[in-house]
Amino acid sequence: MTIRRRFLLASSLARLIQRERGGLRQVEGFFPAQKDRASWVRLEEDRAFLILKAAGPHGETEEQTEVPVAHAHALLDVCAGEVDYARTRLQIGDRAALVDQIFRPRSFQVVTVEFDTNSEARGFRPLPWFGPEVTGDDRYTNQSLALTGLNEAPEVPLSDEALNGLIDTLENRFPVQARIPVTRPSAKQVPVTKAPAGPTTGNGQGATLDLGELEAAMMDEMERALQNSRSS
Repeated sequence: MTIRRRFLLASSLARLIQRERGGLRQVEGFFPAQKDRASWVRLEEDRAFLILKAAGPHGETEEQTEVPVAHAHALLDVCAGEVDYARTRLQIGDRAALVDQIFRPRSFQVVTVEFDTNSEARGFRPLPWFGPEVTGDDRYTNQSLALTGLNEAPEVPLSDEALNGLIDTLENRFPVQARIPVTRPSAKQVPVTKAPAGPTTGNGQGATLDLGELEAAMMDEMERALQNSRSS
């Protein structure tokens, strides 16, 4: 199970990071919340994924399967809400940080650090350029942003300490942290571009879809893909 800590970020720092390192534009569309389960579709430039998160006896599990981009566009058209953002991956020593510049439904910036265990998460000391921590505030999860929005955008002040700390990070100079190897593959960084609009039919008309049938079909496809990957 992946443990995440999330922090707000000054907008000028997020723009600097994106200018220096590029970013990957993503759109996530969430289906209505269900008890003990959440599902959503993610469009990443020319790739798409259907994601299922479920609560189990040993905590939450999250699994994803790749789906055709055309299916993702169709699902986005009928999702209950969307989050549109650009993500940049930064390396902090042996650990990766995900910097998100969120454009919709409200503009603000966050940085997320992922851990394999609770002890690793507790032992991590936020860097000087991190803003206030919002790990326990559900309003700042992508699901909540998509389904309920955010009443007001947080303002994170910029300081000399934060700017100098970010420059140190970009130049691979960090405060001493517990060094835990990162095993997840690094995502390819590409120039930020807007994901294309939703799908159309052959006569140029928008596709008419039934959310329940589409989600059920995509969930069946996801479960078959997961079963195949486990048996191989």
